[in-house]
Amino acid sequence: MPIIPIRARERQEQLLLEDVYVPLRVVERGQIEGFLKLIRGEFDPEDEYRVRPEAYQALDRSQGVYRMLSEPALLQQQAKTQSRERARRGESADEVLVEPTSTRLLLIGDAGSGKTTTLQYGALVLACDCREGRVDKAPELLDLHAPTPLVPFYIRLTLVATYVREKFKRAQGEALPRLQDAPSKLLLDWLDGYISTQMDKRGVRLAADFPSHQLAKGGCLVMLDGLDETGDRRERAYMQRLIANLIQDCGKNRYLVASRPFEDLQLPGFDERHLSPLKRDEIEQLLGNWFGAVQKTRSQRAVEVANDHVAYLGGLIDANARLFEMATNPLLLTSMALLVHTGVGLPRERAELYSRLIDLLLETWRTQQITGGLPGNDEGKTRYGGEESVKGIRRRLQVIAAWMQEEGRRELRLREAQAILRPVYKKNKSWDNEKADDYIANLIESLSLESGLLQRRDGGFSFAHYTLQEYLTALAYNEPERSIEELYQHWTNRRWRETILLAVGNWATEGPTDKAHQLIERLLTTRDEAINAVLLAADALYDADVDRVVELAPLRSETLKRLHSYAFGEEVHPDPVLRNRAAMMLDRFGADNERPGLDLRRKDYWATAISPGTFRMGDDAGKYDDEKPAFDCTITASYALARFPVTNRQYLVFLEALAGRGEAEALVAAERLKPRLNRHDQKPERFRPRTWPGSRYLAGTGNHPVVAVTWYAATAFAWWANEWLHLCGLLPAHETVRLPTEAEWERAAAYPVHLPGGTSADGRRTYPWGVWPDLTSAGAPRITNTIPANIDASGIGSTSVVGLFPHGRADCEAEELAGNVWEWCSTPYTTYPFKGEIRAEMLYNEGKKASDAYVLRGGSYYNDKDDARCVGRNAYDPFYVGVNYGFRLARLFSSSSSS
Repeated sequence: MPIIPIRARERQEQLLLEDVYVPLRVVERGQIEGFLKLIRGEFDPEDEYRVRPEAYQALDRSQGVYRMLSEPALLQQQAKTQSRERARRGESADEVLVEPTSTRLLLIGDAGSGKTTTLQYGALVLACDCREGRVDKAPELLDLHAPTPLVPFYIRLTLVATYVREKFKRAQGEALPRLQDAPSKLLLDWLDGYISTQMDKRGVRLAADFPSHQLAKGGCLVMLDGLDETGDRRERAYMQRLIANLIQDCGKNRYLVASRPFEDLQLPGFDERHLSPLKRDEIEQLLGNWFGAVQKTRSQRAVEVANDHVAYLGGLIDANARLFEMATNPLLLTSMALLVHTGVGLPRERAELYSRLIDLLLETWRTQQITGGLPGNDEGKTRYGGEESVKGIRRRLQVIAAWMQEEGRRELRLREAQAILRPVYKKNKSWDNEKADDYIANLIESLSLESGLLQRRDGGFSFAHYTLQEYLTALAYNEPERSIEELYQHWTNRRWRETILLAVGNWATEGPTDKAHQLIERLLTTRDEAINAVLLAADALYDADVDRVVELAPLRSETLKRLHSYAFGEEVHPDPVLRNRAAMMLDRFGADNERPGLDLRRKDYWATAISPGTFRMGDDAGKYDDEKPAFDCTITASYALARFPVTNRQYLVFLEALAGRGEAEALVAAERLKPRLNRHDQKPERFRPRTWPGSRYLAGTGNHPVVAVTWYAATAFAWWANEWLHLCGLLPAHETVRLPTEAEWERAAAYPVHLPGGTSADGRRTYPWGVWPDLTSAGAPRITNTIPANIDASGIGSTSVVGLFPHGRADCEAEELAGNVWEWCSTPYTTYPFKGEIRAEMLYNEGKKASDAYVLRGGSYYNDKDDARCVGRNAYDPFYVGVNYGFRLARLFSSSSSS
């Protein structure tokens, strides 16, 4: 049975593949390109926050690896069965689209992405079905549907390549031209001989030509692994011809070829798919499987330890976007798990974390070189790296990384690596150029194949994640010949931002701390672009976990003071983009929790109460038809809106309560909600915002409005909040918290707290603050001269911290009613004028089903100023998840309706 070897301190452990394996999925090339650019550092750092959610969303449409190799008719039959089952339950029975299938699949993925593991697991499961003589495990474990058991052949192409080379060496005369044609018989002869030898070792008698006979007969799944590892460009081209000829001669089989990307990778007739990075739930599943398997027993204590480790590592991953990206690679994720399991641990400080991770990968790689490399590789191949220590190899990588960083490169060619490292070996080993270059070539190749640190792409080499290049460059600044001033000179270059952060983090954790202090102080005293320098200093202090570094404590206080001034001081910084960055940094430090409107349990969460009365709703001159005609609307009771939309931090408390974590009253409210959710077929696990990378929001976005939640989720939060506040004694019995009606929303946005009298339209504003300002007028730079809402013209390009636009507040003191996010209302969409009484739909208090569509108000960061008008309307079905759709709460001082 296949095993996964892991090195734990000085002992060797093995995990059963079937205990650990998590099914992987594939996507098309266009879907994964954004993610690959992200991990290679190809986006401007300022754009990463905006691009990251888009890159992940592009991967949503994916398909199981083996499902794609299924029989189409069986998938069609499965889809019809599922459709009938939904109809039986009274659900929508729309026809299910069957995914594309293939009999020839090219599976592409970087090192450590799970290619080999996926093929080996598939071979194991299919072998079990063949042994039983029936299709049993494949549909359940692989989602592979075939009418009869497929006979698996797992072939390591590096072994075939070695066999081919030996054949060419011995070929003479007429045999040579036949070999050059890459006949399929060459591969079949190797396969017959190899399997016969393996069976003889195990005392199993098998016909000598069993493999080739079976392939000719058909009904097999042929898995060809490691096409990229079969040699140089010429040898890889030969291997591709060999595969093509095999398919031509043995065409009644399914074929699955696994490879890293390389130049001239072309297999005619194959469907190309790329292994998708692990999603958050897959990360948790793999960690759960891994820690469960390594505990060896299923005792209560072992389960608790495994769960604790999963939660600990998951929390670290969720808190750091770049670490999360690294964790989407199975090799890097299981390496992190190994550090936790062995007690080495993963520290909060990124610099220390990367140091431990790199050391583990290099130690594991070096052990493989000494003991013969990975299973299935050419046993006669010379191993590289055993001659040098882990620290020595890391120093070589530091030199390469620093050169790439200084040259602005993400990839280097082998000849460049040789030119960089050659002087080291000539000086210290007394080697000539040829010997040094040969050693470097094999060293770099081995690292790219087996370490998980380097990747080979299109003839060049790059680090598996750009962060590894940045960190190793930071380590290079520990060398005596490099100065703090030299590093400081790069601070305005955004490509050096992470390197500076990691250098400070390394000095703060490993010393000398005075270097970290000097660089931070240098940034805080910078005059040109002062706010950007302070933001970089703050980022560095956060990265270094400044609360644990006594020597840096004085710098923390000064930095936070200046950040608060930049973010919320009306006279200080007019640029909303920089205000948002400063506010997000405060949130990362946990230093933005006291402003009014951020804590649902405080009285200042609510804006000023609005008096009842009749007002003019809609606009006869409106830009869109759904804003017309204007009509009189009456609100019969006082109410107040929340100052801000519900934030990520507030929403997380709700999700935690549903999961059984939190204060007693919050848990009781969640338990009372659950049966109501069940009545409407709503599951708490569906309420996690789609834009969160995992179980929590991105660091620094705690005070951003929560988005990407359905109307069902927004209404559930409101029901829970109402129950929670009543249980806490913070809401009188006669008061209610829910989503606002559309009328309540427009009344609060467009009119004064107390209606002035006269006509029903008196006091009306076009925007919550009044009229749109002339942003071209001259004057001293101040916040009141700038855009009053986070719309497309703000330049932020995403949701922003609430409270950054105080000059855009309504008369009732509610903010963000224009821009930032569209806000779900409690009322279904209906054309104007309203016909009769319009009541808030309190879904979880009522037995009826939800309506077809609900209103959203306010516009968003994605929309222009027309959508930010007080009369602007939007509507969508309650299941819809919009990346710019959020919600806010309303507080009713007695029962209220609009008419």
